[in-house]
Amino acid sequence: MMFENFDPVGNSPSPENTRFFPVSSLEEVAVHLRDNDEEGRYEHYLVQIKHPLAKTGPIDGPKAVLPPPFPTVKAKTQVATPEMETVAKPRDEAPAPSFKAEKDDIPYLSENADLLLTAGEINLARNIYRAILKSGESSEIAYAGLAACSDREGLIDQAIQFARDSVAFAPNKKGYQILSQLLIQQGQDQDASQVLGRALRALELSVQEKAEYHKTIGNCMARLGQNQEAERSYKKALELSPASDEVQSNLGSLYLEQGQVPDAKRCYQDSIASNPGNDKAWVGLGLCHVSEGDKEAAHEAFARSLEKNLRNSTAIFHLVKCAYEIKKYSTAEKMLSNYVEVAPVSPSLLYSLAGLQFHVGKKKEASITARRILQIKGDHQGARDLMSRIEAES
Repeated sequence: MMFENFDPVGNSPSPENTRFFPVSSLEEVAVHLRDNDEEGRYEHYLVQIKHPLAKTGPIDGPKAVLPPPFPTVKAKTQVATPEMETVAKPRDEAPAPSFKAEKDDIPYLSENADLLLTAGEINLARNIYRAILKSGESSEIAYAGLAACSDREGLIDQAIQFARDSVAFAPNKKGYQILSQLLIQQGQDQDASQVLGRALRALELSVQEKAEYHKTIGNCMARLGQNQEAERSYKKALELSPASDEVQSNLGSLYLEQGQVPDAKRCYQDSIASNPGNDKAWVGLGLCHVSEGDKEAAHEAFARSLEKNLRNSTAIFHLVKCAYEIKKYSTAEKMLSNYVEVAPVSPSLLYSLAGLQFHVGKKKEASITARRILQIKGDHQGARDLMSRIEAES
């Protein structure tokens, strides 16, 4: 592939005003255009392609897979021939792609744009999506890609509008996915659930995809406090994917919030049966035991949760609380000692650890922890009293 620049004289380039730049991929063409557009030196670009594309060696960065042949490019001021394709670009225009996307090449161009976006080359990716949009073909793909670019730049309102445009042109998974995620991030759960509902009606989805959509709708409804709708969506998800431990756990949380402890307990147990590593389900089961007054079983469940995920703050809080209530300190002391090494801590949490250390006979460690509390909060009376007690017993 050769990339060349020329000053247009008449209706066609001539050898004396043409310079060639060897390139091997669309990415290199885009980079060259970007760099030279910033300098504003050229008015027109011409790309000459030899088919099939020659194989090249490894290139650093994302591997852009181009279609053989390269998309036909028609110039504003040049007549394209089978041997060469051209495009004209005014000097003062904003940077734009150097080709016109053809229908057969859209999947390849979209793949390249996705790779560039993943690599952080947002402007280059955007140029390709704009070229696809200008072609009049697959506008839904172009708008979904532009939405992803805007999202990466933090332009959320713009991203949402592009995503809406994408699904308005044609129902497509990428557009619906981006739009629903953006709406959820913005706390617009009602709109997000409606978008996902339209997607379920409009798209051809796999069983697993349908289950995922119903689960997400259930999450939106639960956050909105619309419990009946949330329960209905979770149950639809479970009909499609009965072994989903996440859906079972979410349904259990919904029941627990409504005081339906037996139903919640059953859901958490089913979740753990599907995935013993689900730390949230273990916490939920522990809370069910607390509601039933079984503190020993609750203590065990919270400890199991922390074995799966040491950073589960809900589990560590309830484990320590249970430990003091049933006067069994060793497990909680061990778990909390590990927890404070990996997670943000407060003086109150450190004070709980110091108390546990004191109760299991680790007075030196308790004293060190108490001093750590006083370094954070110098007027912490509990830490001062504990240090005084340790000194008196030494």
